[in-house]
Amino acid sequence: MFSRPLCLREELRPLLASRVPRGELVPGLGHVAAGLRYTRLVTVGDMVSRTAFRLGLRPFVAVYDCREMRSSVGCPEPPPGYVRIRARNPRSTIQPEAAGAVREALRRGNAVVEVDGEEDLLALPAILYSDVGVVVAYGQPGEGVVLVQVDQAVKRLAAAILRRLAPCSPAGKG
Repeated sequence: MFSRPLCLREELRPLLASRVPRGELVPGLGHVAAGLRYTRLVTVGDMVSRTAFRLGLRPFVAVYDCREMRSSVGCPEPPPGYVRIRARNPRSTIQPEAAGAVREALRRGNAVVEVDGEEDLLALPAILYSDVGVVVAYGQPGEGVVLVQVDQAVKRLAAAILRRLAPCSPAGKG
């Protein structure tokens, strides 16, 4: 599926902005931290990852780009013992390198993927590659955090969305 770069098509933006793949919107991780303490958690996004680390949740994998709302904020600092994997992923794309980094991080565990570019769409390969039962958390700007409990139906939905992305042109944009 990730043999070549994929680009977000404009008509898919509203779908992805509406919490698809389906998940539960919560005001923030602090509201559900106790329930996540013994859950295998994957965080996608700087604020979600930073908050998880601050709350002592120790995500299995954290994916971030060291930016919030497209402004540089410095990278979240994981606890000691995390492996750092770096990948390039331009805005509105999923690069094979970045999808592979997410997959490798999920294979290893206790890993962070630092993205040069933008991590937003990497929630899709995170869902696709996660084991059933994992919770993938990502930020919904201005609304809170979306928690996606990974099951086979959610994996199929993520795969269907990924199939709707367009192959990128050689310049990197669709």
